[in-house]
Amino acid sequence: MNYPVFFLLQLKRPLKSKAFVLLLFLFPVFLFALSQAFSGETDSRIPVGVCSETDDLLTENLCRKLTEGNDSLFRFFEVSSQEELTRLVQNGQIECGYLFQKPLEKELDRSHTKNLITVLVSENTTCKGILNEFVYANLFEEYSLHLLKETLADAGDLPFDRNAAAAFSLPPVTEEYIEQNYRAHLLDGDTFTFEVTFLSANGSDETAGGTAPAAFSLFRGFASVFLLLCGFLALLTLHEDLQNGLYKKLRGIKRPVCMSLTMLSYLLPAGFVFLLSLGVSGCMGGILRELISLFCYLLVLLVFYALLGTIIRSHTMLCAAFPMLLLCTLVFTPVIVDLSAFFPWIKAVRYALPTYYYLLFF
Repeated sequence: MNYPVFFLLQLKRPLKSKAFVLLLFLFPVFLFALSQAFSGETDSRIPVGVCSETDDLLTENLCRKLTEGNDSLFRFFEVSSQEELTRLVQNGQIECGYLFQKPLEKELDRSHTKNLITVLVSENTTCKGILNEFVYANLFEEYSLHLLKETLADAGDLPFDRNAAAAFSLPPVTEEYIEQNYRAHLLDGDTFTFEVTFLSANGSDETAGGTAPAAFSLFRGFASVFLLLCGFLALLTLHEDLQNGLYKKLRGIKRPVCMSLTMLSYLLPAGFVFLLSLGVSGCMGGILRELISLFCYLLVLLVFYALLGTIIRSHTMLCAAFPMLLLCTLVFTPVIVDLSAFFPWIKAVRYALPTYYYLLFF
């Protein structure tokens, strides 16, 4: 049996199908257009202004931390003066404004904690409470570092004494070393934290093009469903061949190999378009990882459709089963959103769906 010739003959069928070729052409166009729509979105985070009128180091660090941060809900930016901050709040251009006029470090060292920060609030805002909590959490994150350094400095010679450190074969502990370890351990898993993803907004880790990772996962989910559809078209073709007796005379290993080549005559062109679509949408990762994940996904699809074709032998029933398969894929796997966070029982269902195993790679 000349398998390469058989595969090439099988490959001619999908490439001669105008509907299949049109599907291969339109999918990357659709994904590219969708990526452009996402990248063209304006920043939908809530705007917040900060204005500093003091040269206090803690205030400077706090303002820099807020403005350089990439929070999924708030977008902080610096305002040059109190008058400008007031105008922006009054005009409704920003929800809140934070005015720093007192040296925070000196005031906190003296235990003066009242009225440290002036907050200007728009009359229509509903997020003043959460914003205050967010700002004060960042403030005391920075102030805790200051307290840590002061405490270690007051503890004695050991932390900062190079000779004492050398006697114990320890690296000298500097302020830079303390700060590096302090920040490294803030979110190292020893503390209780939340990871929040806002699917409708430009997310917390925006790319240079402005498209959120949530959109990237959406593109990858659509691409995995595209391959699922192409695999089903291959299964229908294989089922017609079986009904026409194409594989009756094949014995032993030849029969499953030829049936797999028939499936691959659809899946391999679709796999190429799959990679092309990820590339034009801007969410292509490392090429080696993409190829390995695609290869594994194709194997899973072959096994899944082999089982499905064995269980359902009626052409009509197969056509009726695919809409249910597609619906279950969209609901039970994280193609669009992961509902298992709200309904844990979903986790038990999605293991039966091939798309889930591809999305596990990412």
